[in-house]
This record gives sequence, structure tokens and C-alpha cells, in this order.
Amino acid sequence: MTLSYQNKLFSFDPKISYRSRTLDELNSLCSVINDSKLNLSRGLQYYLRKYKELLDIPRLCRALAIPGNLAEQFIEIDKPRQYLDGLDKVSQITNQISIVLDDYVKDRRSGNFAKTELTTKQKDAIYTDINELSVYLKMYYDIESVKLDSLISDEYPSGNTFDHVVNIMKHGAIIIRFKYVSRNGSLPPQERVVSYHIMDIFENDNNNKSEKNIDNKKVLGVHIEGDPKFSMYKKWGEGDDKLRPIYSEYENTIIRWGKDEAEEAALYRDKKYNNSEEEFLY
Repeated sequence: MTLSYQNKLFSFDPKISYRSRTLDELNSLCSVINDSKLNLSRGLQYYLRKYKELLDIPRLCRALAIPGNLAEQFIEIDKPRQYLDGLDKVSQITNQISIVLDDYVKDRRSGNFAKTELTTKQKDAIYTDINELSVYLKMYYDIESVKLDSLISDEYPSGNTFDHVVNIMKHGAIIIRFKYVSRNGSLPPQERVVSYHIMDIFENDNNNKSEKNIDNKKVLGVHIEGDPKFSMYKKWGEGDDKLRPIYSEYENTIIRWGKDEAEEAALYRDKKYNNSEEEFLY
């Protein structure tokens, strides 16, 4: 168990990380968030190249799990000393995350995130988001526990890729995924790290940013890897087809889980998805 590992876990406070932020506060984080996203994308290139033939789809999102899975398999063979003690700390943090974010889900019914009832599909999507945060934290811990072992250290030439994921989480991201992004109909869409953060809703007057809380409602502010500011927002549990731009330059930005979906949406971006069954939740 390294000192850097201890510091990162012990300093992770879900109540601080997952508080609601204003648009100005979120925009002030873009520089450090972009650094983490760029390092994450670069670090995963090794796994994408080495394991490309084993991936069902050769893309970064598929490569994301590889370093964590490798560490987990190695641990099952020979658990490092102090592993179980550290795992208790990981479990404590994941429980705290679940409690904090579950409160937001409950608040949705009383005003936050709007007063509409969640569909079963939306509820499943939200709890998938929460569960993924615990998976990311576990993968970070597993890699940190084995990355210096000479028998597996070659698999971590850039260190712990999930170190960058946890950094993004510490800055309030409740969803972190690789998705395809198209702007102004540009093709092909580009795979980018996209993060979603709890944000105070605001009024946008003539595309000039002016923040103002409205009945204490919350939304998810969206940041795309490489952007100098947060670009769009939506309600938690809605699909990316429901994203709305914050600034005029992002009006024709499209985010989708799959490349084909992004290409189709870019070609037919005026199409409205009013049927809940057609929502792209991932």
C-alpha cells in the first residue's frame, strides 16, 4: 500500500465531490479535468493496441476495463499483503457515494432534478451510473495494489490509468464514459471522454451566461474532453438525445454511446425523439 494510494483514498470525500456546483464553478475546473481526460485517453492507447484483436469493438471504452481486469486476475492468484485492509476503505467510500447520490435521486421527487416521476428505465440507468463509480474505484485500488509487482508491472507502462478516472470523480463527475461526439454534422464522430456533473440549473438569456437557481432544481452539466467549458446539460436519467446546449457554439453538438448512433443523429439532427423507448441512455 503506497502513500500516494492512501492519500487519494483518504482525501476522497463524496459529500464534497458530489455537491451541486454552479456553471462558473464547473467551468473553473475544466483545465484540470481536461488534463485527467487527456492522460486517461493516452494511457489506454497501450491496451487498445495490445488487446485490439480481443475486443468485440476496437474502441477506448472497451479498453478501459482491461487494466483493472488484469489486476483483479493477478490478485486472485496471489493477494498482495494488506490488500483486504485497503479493500475495506474502498468499500466505505463506495457506500458513502451510494448514500450521497441516492439522496439526489430521492430529492428528484421533491423538487431537485424536476418533479417528474422516473421511469423504470431511467431508474435503472441512474443506479447503473452509481454502480460504475464503485467499479472504477475498485479498479483503481486493484491496479495500485499490483502495478509495482515485477510479474505484472509491464502491463502498466503509464502507471495507473484509473488514477485519472478517480481525479475526474473527485471533481464531481457522477458519470464518466467514452462516447462519440459530432459537432455541426462533422463525420466521422470522435471518441472522447465525457463526464456529467451535478449543476445548479440556470437561465440562459440570449446565449449570454447568467446563472440563476430555479426552485433549487439540479441538472447534469456535461463536459467533453478538450472543451474549455461545460457545453450542455440534461436531467439525470434522461438520454443524451435530450441534451440542451448551454452556449450557442454547442447547439449542434451530438453525443451518443455508439458510433453508428452518433452518425445517424448527425445526419438527422432535427429529428425529435419523443418516444421514451427511443432514448439513448448510454
